Amino acid sequence: MNFTSMAAEQVMQDLIDCLLAEHFFGPEPLPLLAAGQWRQAHPEAPALEGGEAYERIWDWCCDAQEQRFISIALRPGITQQWEKVPGSPVLARQEQRWSALGPVDFMKRVFTGMGPRFGDNDKGLTLFLEVLHISVWQTALSLEHRVDDQNLMAQDGATFLRTMEQWASLRDRPYHPLAKAKQGLLQAEYQQYQAEFAQPVALNWVAVRKDLLQGGEGVTDLAQVYPARYLLPEALQERLAAELRERGIDASHVALPVHPWQFEHVLPAQLGAAFARGDCQRLDFSEATVFATSSLRSMTPCFPSADYLKLPMAIYSLGASRYLPAVKMINGGLSEALLHQVRRLDPVLEQTLHLCDESKWWAFMPPEATLFDEAPRHLSAMVRGYPQALLDDPDCRLLPMAALGTPLPGSNRHFFDEWMAYRQLPVTADSVLTLFGELCQRFFDVNLRMFRLGMLGEVHGQNAVLVWKAGQAQGLLLRDHDSLRIFVPWLTRNGMADPQYRIKKGHANTLYHQRPEDLLFWLQTLAIQVNVRAIIDTLAQVYALPATRLWGSLREVLEGLLQSIEFDAEARAMIQHQLFEAPRWPQKLLLTPMIERAGGPGSMPFGKGEVVNPFQRLQA
Repeated sequence: MNFTSMAAEQVMQDLIDCLLAEHFFGPEPLPLLAAGQWRQAHPEAPALEGGEAYERIWDWCCDAQEQRFISIALRPGITQQWEKVPGSPVLARQEQRWSALGPVDFMKRVFTGMGPRFGDNDKGLTLFLEVLHISVWQTALSLEHRVDDQNLMAQDGATFLRTMEQWASLRDRPYHPLAKAKQGLLQAEYQQYQAEFAQPVALNWVAVRKDLLQGGEGVTDLAQVYPARYLLPEALQERLAAELRERGIDASHVALPVHPWQFEHVLPAQLGAAFARGDCQRLDFSEATVFATSSLRSMTPCFPSADYLKLPMAIYSLGASRYLPAVKMINGGLSEALLHQVRRLDPVLEQTLHLCDESKWWAFMPPEATLFDEAPRHLSAMVRGYPQALLDDPDCRLLPMAALGTPLPGSNRHFFDEWMAYRQLPVTADSVLTLFGELCQRFFDVNLRMFRLGMLGEVHGQNAVLVWKAGQAQGLLLRDHDSLRIFVPWLTRNGMADPQYRIKKGHANTLYHQRPEDLLFWLQTLAIQVNVRAIIDTLAQVYALPATRLWGSLREVLEGLLQSIEFDAEARAMIQHQLFEAPRWPQKLLLTPMIERAGGPGSMPFGKGEVVNPFQRLQA
């Protein structure tokens, strides 16, 4: 099995689909030929079309002067007008010379053909090609590694969660052609630090002067609330404390964990002066070994515990550096308080919405720094406390939803196998549809109840964790609270207040929204177009089920919830229109904003565009 070819095909599929969905080639309809017409014009061409009547060939002149063409087989999509026929090649021709293109060669021709559009942004184009190349070879490494998917239900809660994180990591963000690219990691580092390889990571530690630390709401007293207390068993706590005593800094400094990659590659450059002054000191202690989760810089505990760890790691992923600034954690604390309020306002959410505790964090913050400075955000740590009762309950499993939307390479394994076996259901399309319907019922019940009260979490598959209990989709566990989206008028009418998020003046924010339709954007994009769509496509592939049946099931669930949840008439009509009646849906633009930013600072670059309404495509 050629994993590089498999990776290139997977990346190419996402790349072309993403470009088409974003109208990268212009707003006009593509000039398409019926497959028979195209074959008649090019009888000597290699195999391209699949023989289905609905297929079309896009024959694009990417270089008029040199008479270079690219031919791509397309089919009608559900979430976009046209998508690449899976498994089909992308052919280049000049005169009668034909060749199959890989993703990088394809994009080089695209950039040549669209030269005027990008003007003098050579840096953005070069960076894009570089990250695309990284995405292919890193995807190949992940495809070649086999995640251990055996005896899932025999694992305890924490081990099961770790296995599912490894499974989810295989794909990262679905439908993003650059998702697997972790820019800054060498091959050995990628295989050491990515979750799917299940390699232990030995944490480094840095001692930081106590008076230069900022802390979260849960850090009430540094003498009592410090990272080692939550992240190390008592024996290792004592060894770390002994080193602080030997250095004579046990009263003045607190030890913060640091990712070894960050320790080696980033801290000397970003905080060299602080180390030279003794404000920060590298420690020799490195005995705690943890495992990466699907987000790479969030780590499991090194001993049985519900306290996990989130760290800065300044690699570039999805066009953004993965630092951990205090301002994000401050905003996360404000959001966490809102989430606790919303649970108290809705008796159903009180039972089905579960929250990680993200109130304990520590961030280096020298007196001359601001919340928005670059350097301090590279030295910080958060303890993420999972609900202990959920991890300890033998009938309960925590399942990052991304694992449900990630096929295992060369395998037809899926968690629905275990779910059907537990429920003693036959392995049939109807059983899959039943469980999918129950999953959607719980997921969207939680999200729409939150929306009714004026907020939505960032519920892509990495942050949204399904709480599975005794064969039922019991609830939803949220983590990464710094991305809670809100509509203040609905908060205030339900007795909550504007949390007063810290946002840099002059910078766009994605937390506040001017209209409820703008807040609904996140349900349509991250929840449906990314998270649930990936689950639909994976179930369709694994269980040989038409995707249209799963989309139909999703529609039934949403329509039912729209009636059963206590929306006012105006809100219900708005959601009905936006989800089912509007001809177009919003979408997150991914590739164009990344090219335009050309690797600058900030979180994941994105813009807003439009695509087809998937529920209207079902009726077409």
